[in-house]
This record gives sequence, C-alpha cells and structure tokens, in this order.
Amino acid sequence: MKLKTLILFALIFALQACVTDDQCIDYTIDLTSLEEEYNCENTKNQLDINLSDENIIINNQDDYNELVSGNCQPEIDFNKYDLVIGKKNLSNGNDSIHYELIKNCTNGNLHLKVFFYQNDTSVAPSLTYHALIPKMSDQQILNIEIIIVD
Repeated sequence: MKLKTLILFALIFALQACVTDDQCIDYTIDLTSLEEEYNCENTKNQLDINLSDENIIINNQDDYNELVSGNCQPEIDFNKYDLVIGKKNLSNGNDSIHYELIKNCTNGNLHLKVFFYQNDTSVAPSLTYHALIPKMSDQQILNIEIIIVD
C-alpha cells in the first residue's frame, strides 16, 4: 500500500511540474494610429519630428505640440495612449508601413515591430512612423524592431 501511495504522489508531482510555464504565450495587442483615431492623413510624409533613424515615446500633449510638426495636430487622449514616433531613412521607395505590438506574457514588456514595405522606385524617403499604443505602466519596457520588406 505504501508503495502505491508513493508512486501516486510521484506521478502527481511529475505531472504538475510539466504544466507550469507551458501556458504562457506572448500575444498581440491592438494598436491604432493618428489616421484612425483623429482622421489625420498621410502622416508618413506630413508629420515631422527632429529625429534621424531613431524614435521616442511621447506621453503628454505638451511634448507632442513641442516636438511634432505638420498638418496633424489633434488633442490626443494621453490618458489612454502613448505615442511611439520615429523617423526612418530608406534607400528606395515605400508602399506602406504596418505595425504589430506584442506583449510578453512573462514580464508584460512590449515589442513593437514596424514593417516598411518597399518598392523599386529610386526615391529615397525619410519617413515618419508612429503608433498609438495602450498607455504603458512605469515598469513596462518597449522594444522597437524595424523590419524592411523588399
């Protein structure tokens, strides 16, 4: 009887050990843009910020008004969003920019992938990219990855 009980406890312990972190899967979070939320147009060409191949996170209206110029000057809901904005110098023409925001299930940090879909034209633009992401906590870290798709 003691042997059966010992085997049963060993089996239960082994099964619990296998279940711990297997359920943690990173997941995509919805994000939006100035075009979608505030009806801005052609922001990759019409917005400007004094950056070169870098980005920043803007989390208040005063910083937005001071740092960003162009034809899109909305009152952004910074209680709801943080604005990730940057510039990218490209070697050929651009068709579109797409974004994917992923949340790490282990530590809650964010990873923003910015995809530049290129074309064969010889125009070498410097484009402004941006994403309105859900308001980050003070402890969250955002990593940004630029991906050029030819």
